[in-house]
Amino acid sequence: MFFAKQATSAFFITAAATTLAPASAQNQNDIIWTGSGGGWRAMVAQSAYAQVYSKLGILGGHDDTKPQIKVMADTSGSSWFSSQFAFSQNYFNAVVNGNATSLGQFTKAWMDAYATTQSNIPNNCDILQELCDMGASTGPALSQIATLIPLAVYYNRSWPEIVYAMYNATSTMVYDDPNMVRVRSSEKLVDLSGVDICFHTSLLPNARARDADTITYLAKDYTNVSSSYTVPLPYDYCVGDTETEWLPSSWPGGNVYNLDKNASFTSSNVVKGFPMFPAKESDGLYVTPEHDKDSDETIVSLSPAEMSLPFGNDPTVVQISVAASSTVGYISEELASYFAQYFSIQDYGIQHSSSLTEVQKVELKTVVNKLQDLLWSTGFLANAATMSGWTEPNPRTMPPAAESNYWFTDGGYTDGPAAAQAIARYQQRYGTSNPIKLIISNQNYYTDNNNNIIDYFSYSGNEGVEPGAFIWPMGVGEGPQTNPQMSKQIFGEAMSAEELSGLFEPVSGTNLTMAVLPVATTVDNEPFGVKAGQQVSIAVINLNSNIPTFVVTEKVIQAATPGLVSLAEGIASSQDLSDKVAAFVGIASTTTAATATTAAAGGGDSGNE
Repeated sequence: MFFAKQATSAFFITAAATTLAPASAQNQNDIIWTGSGGGWRAMVAQSAYAQVYSKLGILGGHDDTKPQIKVMADTSGSSWFSSQFAFSQNYFNAVVNGNATSLGQFTKAWMDAYATTQSNIPNNCDILQELCDMGASTGPALSQIATLIPLAVYYNRSWPEIVYAMYNATSTMVYDDPNMVRVRSSEKLVDLSGVDICFHTSLLPNARARDADTITYLAKDYTNVSSSYTVPLPYDYCVGDTETEWLPSSWPGGNVYNLDKNASFTSSNVVKGFPMFPAKESDGLYVTPEHDKDSDETIVSLSPAEMSLPFGNDPTVVQISVAASSTVGYISEELASYFAQYFSIQDYGIQHSSSLTEVQKVELKTVVNKLQDLLWSTGFLANAATMSGWTEPNPRTMPPAAESNYWFTDGGYTDGPAAAQAIARYQQRYGTSNPIKLIISNQNYYTDNNNNIIDYFSYSGNEGVEPGAFIWPMGVGEGPQTNPQMSKQIFGEAMSAEELSGLFEPVSGTNLTMAVLPVATTVDNEPFGVKAGQQVSIAVINLNSNIPTFVVTEKVIQAATPGLVSLAEGIASSQDLSDKVAAFVGIASTTTAATATTAAAGGGDSGNE
C-alpha cells in the first residue's frame, strides 16, 4: 500500500505550542465559515484556512474567551475538504496539528495519490468523438467538457466513480483511513463538537427514468402540475453534534409522464414552456409541463412520502461530496430542462458569434442538436449528475434511476459560496437576535468577477426581483450562469460590483485579497430558509488563483500539484492573513512562527489553465 502508515506518520506533526493572547469575551459574535467551489484549489485552500483558524482558536478551539465557528458550510470542491476534515481523525490531524511545511507535504502526497487514479487514461471519447473534436476550437465551456469525456469513458461515464476512486486512493495511500463512513453525528469528530458541518447541493427540477421511459417533474404542490419547478432547488445536508438533517427538511413530490422512446430530444415536448436563454419577462419558477402522451393525464402523482429519500437518508462522505460537486451535471441528458437550458446558452452564443459565418453557424447548430439527440437516445452521460438511489458505498452498485428518485448537481448552481443556507442553519439553531460574523472563502479563478457575492445584495442585476424569485444571473466568468435559479438575495442593503471591488485589500505575500463589507441585515428568503432582521458582518477572502477548476488526467494533476502545494503553504504561513482574520472576528492575533520558510512568497500558483 503506497504511503500507508509509514508515510502518513510524517504528516501527523504536532506544532510547537503557540501562546495566544487573551481576548475579552465581550461583544463576541458567533462565526459562520463557508467555502465556494473551485475544484482541487478549493479543497486545498480550505485546508490551509482551517489550519489558520485552528491556530487562532476559532475553529474547534472550545475557548469561551473567543468567538467560535458555529456553522461550516461548503460546496463543490470545498466539500471535498470538509467531508474528510470533519469525519477522518487522521486527515484532521494532518491539517490542524502541523504547520505550513507539513501541510504542503500532505497536499503533495494527496495529489500524488489522486494522480494514480488517472494514469494512462486513453484518449477515447467513444460516441462523443465529434464533441471532443469541437472542444479544441470552441469556447471554454465545451473545451472543459471535451477534456472530461475520455476520463468519463474510462470511469463508465460516472462522476460518482471518479470521486469514489479519488477518495479511495487518497484515504488509503496518504492518511490511512480508508473507511467510507456515513455522514452521521456519531461519526463527526469530537474535535469539532459545537460546529455544524453543512454540504450545499442543488436538487434538479425534473429527471428521466430512462429504463421506464418516463419523466418526473417535481412540483411545489404535486397535486397541481402547473406548479412544476423550472429551476434547481437549494438543499443543505447538515451534521450537528446529535442529529443530521436536510435543510429544508421537506421534499417536493412530483408528476410522472410517459415518454415516446422513439422521439428525439429536440423534437419532443419534454421541455416545452420551460425558460431558455435568454430569459423572458414571462419566465418564472413554475410551469405546466408538456409531454408526449396522447392524454393530458399523468401516469401517477407522487407525494413527497412516495419519493425516495436521498441515499437512503444515510449518505456516505463520498455520496454527499459527489452530490455537492457534480459540476458538469448540466450535460446529463436525464435532467431534461437543466440539460436544455445549458444548451440554450450554447445556441445563443453560436447565433450571436461575430467570428462565425452564417453557414458555420448553421453547421455548428446542427452538430449541437445532433449531440443532444445522441445523448438523449443513449443515456451516455446520465451519471454526470448524482442520482439519489445510490445507497451502497461503491457507485458501481448503483441501480437504474426510478421515477421516485431525486437528482442532484453542484451546489454552485443555486448558491456558489454556500452562505445563504448556512445563515439559515444558524438561525434555525440560534435564532436571529445575535449579530454574527460571516467569513466567505471565495475560491475564485484569477479572472473571475465577484458576481456570486453581489447576488446576496440588492444590485442592478436583481432589480425588481424578490428574494427567492426567478432570476437568470450572470456567472462568475464571462457570460450567464449555466441555468436560471432562485434569487439568493439575503441582505437588504444595496451593493454594486464597483463598490465591492473597492473594498478588497491584498494579503501580503500571497495572491489573496480580503474585503470587510459594511454590516448587512438579512431579509426573508423563503426558498433558502433565511429570516429577516439579523445583523451580519461579512469578510470575503478571494483566492485569485490561476490553478484551473478541472485538474483531471495524470498530466494535468502533476502540472497543477506544485501550485497547489505553494497555495497551501502560502495561506497557512501568512501572518497578514492571520492578523486580518483576527481583527475581523475581534481577537488578538497569534504568530505563525511554526511555518515554512520556503513559503514566504506563498499563495503563488504554478497551475496551468
